[in-house]
Amino acid sequence: MRELLREAWLTIEPADYEQHMAGIGQAQANAGLMAAWLEEIAAEETVLVAGAGTGQMFDYLHPEAARTGRMVFTDLNPVFLERLQNRLGEAATVVDDIEATQLAGGYPHAAVTLVLEHVDWRRAIHSFRRWESRRVLTVIQENPADLASAVTPGRTVPGTMNVFRERAHPELVPLAELTAAMGELGYELEQVQPAPVSDGKRMLGCWFVSSS
Repeated sequence: MRELLREAWLTIEPADYEQHMAGIGQAQANAGLMAAWLEEIAAEETVLVAGAGTGQMFDYLHPEAARTGRMVFTDLNPVFLERLQNRLGEAATVVDDIEATQLAGGYPHAAVTLVLEHVDWRRAIHSFRRWESRRVLTVIQENPADLASAVTPGRTVPGTMNVFRERAHPELVPLAELTAAMGELGYELEQVQPAPVSDGKRMLGCWFVSSS
């Protein structure tokens, strides 16, 4: 299943992705969670945004809040990063796989937004230690109790995004399990900020801080 998800993300059309994310309010919600987290970071410190996609959320962030000049953006899909560069102008981008990152050290702050649902998340979170990140933002999706699938049944999704309904199924990450796994790596959950989106779902902005 994880290989199917990996392959799927290399075939998604950026326009389809952005239409879907904006249509269900997740791009806007994620921007708000990112902005709140960035407020706690000194302007001169480097932030790694892993699995940054097309950078769509930055359409909803004030340039001063985004401080993209101090950010490094990674993604598995180089087409997405090209769109991000076109959107943000001078942006530092690196094609990288969060499950087997080639980056090391120098990233005191790291953010992953709706990434863990699409990877082997227990493996992926080890990258935070490799990056030497002291503060981590993970945004995960929380569904209502009666909805198990990441993609809402019956909701129309654009074009290439249908792959997540038909054969490559993201898996939600329970907050309790994420908190426990991060704890084993030496991170404490500082706070959780919820942001409601379509279909009774919530985005959960989880702020983790290194305890060592």
